[in-house]
Order: sequence, then C-alpha cells, then structure tokens
Amino acid sequence: MKFSNMIAQTENEILRLDESFDFTINKLTSNSNNVEQNDIFFAVKGFVSDGNKYIEDAFEKGAKAVITDGEPGITDSRIHKVKDVRKTMALMSAAFYGKPSGKMKMIGVTGTNGKTTVTSIINFVLQSAGKKTGLIGTNGNYINKRYLKTEHTTPDAIELNKVLSEMADEGVETVIMEVSSHSLELKRVYGIEFDIAVFTNLTPEHLDFHKTMESYFESKKLLFDSLQRIGKKGIPTAAIYNCNDEFGSRIVSNSEAERIAYGFGCGTYTARDIEMNINGMHFEVLVPHNGEDIEKIKIYTKLTGKFNVHNILAAAAALKIMGISYRDIVKYIAEFTAVDGRFNRIKLNNGADAIIDYSHTPDSLKKAIAAIREILDESGSNGKIITVFGCGGNRDISKRPEMGKIAAAGSSEVIITSDNPRFEEPMEIIEAIKSGITSDNYTIEENRELAIKKAIELSSKGDIILIAGKGHETYQEIKGIKYLLSDKEIAEKYGK
Repeated sequence: MKFSNMIAQTENEILRLDESFDFTINKLTSNSNNVEQNDIFFAVKGFVSDGNKYIEDAFEKGAKAVITDGEPGITDSRIHKVKDVRKTMALMSAAFYGKPSGKMKMIGVTGTNGKTTVTSIINFVLQSAGKKTGLIGTNGNYINKRYLKTEHTTPDAIELNKVLSEMADEGVETVIMEVSSHSLELKRVYGIEFDIAVFTNLTPEHLDFHKTMESYFESKKLLFDSLQRIGKKGIPTAAIYNCNDEFGSRIVSNSEAERIAYGFGCGTYTARDIEMNINGMHFEVLVPHNGEDIEKIKIYTKLTGKFNVHNILAAAAALKIMGISYRDIVKYIAEFTAVDGRFNRIKLNNGADAIIDYSHTPDSLKKAIAAIREILDESGSNGKIITVFGCGGNRDISKRPEMGKIAAAGSSEVIITSDNPRFEEPMEIIEAIKSGITSDNYTIEENRELAIKKAIELSSKGDIILIAGKGHETYQEIKGIKYLLSDKEIAEKYGK
C-alpha cells in the first residue's frame, strides 16, 4: 500500500503530504527495534519510555515516515505531526490490513470480571454449531482452533488488525473479543466495527491507571457509544448489559444499538430457581420469543456460582442475536467446561477440594468465596473455607486491605501469600493486605507453594480451599523475571 493511499483513509489526521516522499509501505511498527526499510514508525509516548527518543534510530534503520503527537526533537520532512498518535495508528493499521473487522461479525465483551468466561462460552457454542470463529482475550488468541499466544488482553492496534486480517483470510465468520478498559482508553480498538457489545460488571480495578471509578466507567462506555443503530455492515447492532450492576443502564445510555438486559429479577433474559453444587448447577431462564412472547428454557451447566449465571445469560443473549437456537444454546452450554483458571476444581485425596480461580479484585474474590459458601450450604456441609491469596505488585494498592477484609470475613482460615510481586517487596504487599483484617483467622506464608501446601495440610474432608489470584498463569513474576509456578500443579502435587 502507498503511503498516500493510507493517508486518505485516516479521517484527515494527516493533512499534508509532500508527494516526493510517497512510498510503498513495508510494515507498521511502534517498536524502533523492529524497524526495517520502508516502515512507518509510530513514536508513541508510553508509560515506561517515549518513542520520540528513538526517531533518529528509526530513520537510520530505514523508516520512511514517522508519525508522532509529541516532540520529536529534530526537524525532518518525513516526520508527520498528528493530534493523537494512538488514534492515527489505529486508523492506519486498519487501512493497511484492509479493514478486516468489516469482513466479519465482531462481538466485544467488556467489564471488570467475566470477560474470559463469556467470550469462551460464545466461542464454544458457535464452534459447536459449526461456525468458524476467532477468539481474542486473556488466555490467548485463537483462529478457529489454532492457538496464538498473547501478552495483552487486547493487542495493540497494529497487532490486533494483523490478527483480524489473518482471521478473515482463514474464513472466520465471527470474532469474539475481550475488550479491556486500557484498550479503549488507549485507542487500541479505535475504528473496529463491533456489531455486538456486552457489559458484564464494573467494580474497582485498574485505579492505578484510571484514578477514579468514573474515569474507569467512561473508558468502558466508549465501546457502547461507538455502536451505530445500523452498523457499517448494514445490520442492526446490539448492546447487552447486566441490569443487576449499578453501571449497567448507564453504560448503554448513549448507545444507538438495541439494548438487551440480563440478570436476576430484571432484563430480557432473567434467571430464577438456581440450584447448585460443586459439580455444576441448573436454573430456569425467561427468554424472549417471537417479539413480545416469553419462553422458558432450562440451563444445565458444569459451571457453578451465581457469577457464572450472569456469564451464561450474557453469552446466551449474544448467541441468540447471532442466530443460534435456544435448543442449541442449551445443548452446548451443558457441554461447556470451565475456562482454565476460572473456578477449576481439584479433588484432594483427603476428601477436600481445591478451587483454582483468577479472582484478583475485591469483587471477584468476594463472589468466589460466596459461591463456595453457597455450595457448602446447598450440600448441608459443615466444611471450612480456606483461602490462599495475595495481591500483585505495581498495581492498584487501594484494593489490598479491602481484599484482606473480604477474605477474612468470608473464610474460616486465610493464608496470605505472594502473588506476582513484580518490582515490589512481597512482605510490603502482604502487610498492606493484613492492614484490612481485624480478626485473627489468618497466617502469613510468603512462599506461594508452601502456602498452598499449608492450606492442604489444614484441610479435611468436606473443606474447600480457594487458591485465588493467578488462575491460568503458570509463572510468578519477581523483579522482572517470570519463574515457573502453577497453582494447579502445586495443588495436585500436595493433594495426592
């Protein structure tokens, strides 16, 4: 693609072009280390470094154009100043890869918790119904069933459009995508043509980045504000939201899309009569049928916990819009198994159970403990809840005492340990967690493996151990190094 042709597709972000500098683009990059001949380099000011410092280096390596909204430090006709380099990068990436999101149906799922489970259910049911899908999210990217590892919930704009282009080339019909608040705020998904947007919930998280809940909310809302009543593909769009969440109705308030609510006691998709145990649950759902009519369907699932009822309702609403029958929705949800690291059960030889869960926010930890309490109550068990958890370093510090308070209040025993301390001292994080606890039902074991071992040793038949915070992760990040560590493997090792 010619540079001049690309500029014509960027909403007038670049207003001038000296035709003597027009060229055929090799590739786009925001990493000066990857620059090659005839590349476009985006000088993005990040949280760690400023791309403007590497402009001369990019030119030396063969970059033909640099896009920036910062101060390049040099004068060169090949440097193009724009109002927003991230927005321009998103638009140019879409243009370079042939606007791939316009070639497939796009489902975006956002919220603090539940994104991975909701996207995974939708993906599983669509594939089971014979559809070709793409999946983008925390646990990796998939083109049909081919796995692509990822470092971010939502890749940057260049990588995202490249992956979407590969999906379109391989015949993908529908892409299901986790859309993080960072990706919305940092314009990684700017210009992506979403057809369905799903909101799960909003609770305090990433406040080190967003600073306030209102700012966090406004970032999430961008996804719904972007929906037109009729999308660019000529089909109606839909905004699906959790009506039990205080931010639910607000997040769709400015959306032109059809609004579809789900929840307990409210919404177009309403759940009731829930019965659960550690092996799964079943419940009834009131669903729309033939316009104004209401139909009842019965959901049987291997998932458990009321938070998963919400996740299933969200997925069911999206699937129905995608043309999947209620019969197939019920059939395939019954076959779906928990996502790796999301409330995964491990049977221990002493008769106790361990639950591996990614719950790393106050709300998700509270819901995980509540789900375990409901399971124990339903079974009439007097079993203990033993919770093992820590908090990540170099992240929102305000949640640490709150999570300590929640764990101690809901558990018989709590073992506070290290999560991913990153560049912080583990014991300083642990002390912050401890500051929120007023009871004495906790111990401290900094070594995560030994903490899990201790929990298993404390447990007996009928008890449930919640090992929270890392879920699917198979590493522990300390001082910039990722060491092998899997909660699942440790629990299996000491649970024999």
